[in-house]
Amino acid sequence: MLKLVLITKEDCPRCERAKKLLQKVKEELPIEWEEVDMYEYMDVLTYLGYKTVPLLLLYNEDEDYTEEDVIFVGELPRIWRLKEILKSKLEEVKRA
Repeated sequence: MLKLVLITKEDCPRCERAKKLLQKVKEELPIEWEEVDMYEYMDVLTYLGYKTVPLLLLYNEDEDYTEEDVIFVGELPRIWRLKEILKSKLEEVKRA
C-alpha cells in the first residue's frame, strides 16, 4: 500500500480536481491518501520552496519531506501519467 498526503486549500479548483483524480486512481491501485490543509503544512511548503497547491507527497511519518517525496505540485498530471508515477513508487516500496 502506498500512502500519500494531498496538501490543499479551501476554494481551490485544482485541489478539487486533484481529489477526484486520486479517487479514480485509488479504484485501480493500492493507494491511500489523506487531505491536509496547506496552513497545517506551511512549514513543509516553505521548506520545499512551494507557494502553490495542490501538492501531492509520499507520506513520511516523520514529516521530514524532501524533493524526492513530491509527486506533483500545482498543475495536475493526466490520469495515465499519475498512474505511471504511482506504479513506479509502488515498485520502489516493494523493493525496499
